[in-house]
Amino acid sequence: MVLVHPFRIHHQFRYHVSLPGHDQLYAPLKLSEALGISWIFAIIRGLGKILLLNIFLESFLRLQSENFPVLQDIIYSSGLSTYYFILFSASLDIIFFPISSLVTTEVWNWVIRRFSKWLNPELPHEEIADQITTHALSSNLFSMIPFLGDIIQSGLHFFLLYAGLRSNLGASRSLAWVILLAPSTFIFMLLMLLFFIFFYLVSLV
Repeated sequence: MVLVHPFRIHHQFRYHVSLPGHDQLYAPLKLSEALGISWIFAIIRGLGKILLLNIFLESFLRLQSENFPVLQDIIYSSGLSTYYFILFSASLDIIFFPISSLVTTEVWNWVIRRFSKWLNPELPHEEIADQITTHALSSNLFSMIPFLGDIIQSGLHFFLLYAGLRSNLGASRSLAWVILLAPSTFIFMLLMLLFFIFFYLVSLV
């Protein structure tokens, strides 16, 4: 329902009114529920990467001519090492997915709480921030799509955050963009500061 009606569902969470054509009120997801479901998608994505890589490696080796056994051995050894590397990275992605998602969610939660206090001190900051960041995890459904899944998931995650900021927090379009760009702007400014400090220290040597 978050993916079908991203703006309306957050409007319901804030004003407690049912969606058009729906009699019932949908209860907001808990963070544990969203992380658990998203973890299932991450496991399917990781297993899909391993399966696709295995099919690609086997198909590629079968196409190699048996008249060049030395070349085939080199390709096989390099392909095997790449296979184990991707297998290892996919395993780490599955294992640490809940931790990385929790950290990302908490960072966005903190950013939204700060801006919501400036926007309206009387708003339930914790509740609104939790609902926006938790339901943005629904974007992990599209991470299962091969090759383009990560790009689609990242873009949809920002879109769901934007929908929550507009309909749940009540932010304007410009303020919603400011909130979304705030973490990236802060990281960029921090990197630039470290960059200038580094070159300043180098110039003193």
